[in-house]
Amino acid sequence: MKKLWNNLARDLWIVLMDIIAVNFAYFLAVLVRFYIKNFEFRPVMGTYMNAWATFTPFYTVLCVAVFALFKLYGGMWRYAGINDMNRIIGANVVTLILQIVGTSLFVIRMPIAYYVVGAAVQFVLVALIRFGYRIVLVEKKNIASRRTPAVPSLVIGAGETGRRAIKHLEDTTAFRPVAVVDPKSAGKALDGVPVVAEMDAALGGVQAVFIADPSLTREQREAIRALTEEKGIDLQDYTGYLSNLGGRVPLSSLLELADGPVTVAIEGREQTFESGDAALKALNGRYDIARVRNLKLDLKQPNAQAYVGYEAWAKQHQEETGEEVSFF
Repeated sequence: MKKLWNNLARDLWIVLMDIIAVNFAYFLAVLVRFYIKNFEFRPVMGTYMNAWATFTPFYTVLCVAVFALFKLYGGMWRYAGINDMNRIIGANVVTLILQIVGTSLFVIRMPIAYYVVGAAVQFVLVALIRFGYRIVLVEKKNIASRRTPAVPSLVIGAGETGRRAIKHLEDTTAFRPVAVVDPKSAGKALDGVPVVAEMDAALGGVQAVFIADPSLTREQREAIRALTEEKGIDLQDYTGYLSNLGGRVPLSSLLELADGPVTVAIEGREQTFESGDAALKALNGRYDIARVRNLKLDLKQPNAQAYVGYEAWAKQHQEETGEEVSFF
């Protein structure tokens, strides 16, 4: 109970907006039913308006209580998502039932149009109160990103991983996806970014390339790496990160980078393969990596030339906002 009161107190402005929204919704429903339909105030409207006013105080208390039970207070609405929308829908369904039962039993039965219009308007207003903040933040961020110089980038792969890559790059505001490479989807668009068939044709003006296609073979990745190194473009492989957001390293991503003999132990039985590609071809089924032993990694610094654009953006962003930027 104490937590409930704390949530109400912290979101007092949302509670006040809810009170206005739920009562305005059904007030508007009375006007729609008895004025807009005939474009004149009918005498019977006074009776239903009095009924609305009589039930309003009780409905207000019931709505706040139901919204609190559905955890519509105390949330981080800047991150509102589908689960929050489901709770909003559930809360509005319950309050509609309370509106119908309450007015029918204790006041008078209102017209069906009153319940339909009131419930619809209430749902829209309550959802806007919560999602409006996020919408404003997103638009503000989009405007800022359009004004800020970003690094033109190329994404390889137009599947679900490619879509995640585009969103990830746009969220950083430091990168601006200008094209997606995928021969199967050429001529289409992925989240507003044009899809092209050939990588060579899309590299003009690009300063960074991001691999987001888990179906690429090791040879294809090496060819992409050689091409980007030749042109002095930074290359990042996001396939494993974006296709496995749960934190596990995909077996295919690890084996594709393995150079030389690879020993794999399955249920205690060891098998040795001449390369990671050979292991991938021989392993049938799906496996999770339980442990990696005797691992040697060859690391390299990212291409310095590609970071010139990053540094320029970071410096300008820090001057405008005072926030220090760190790149992944």
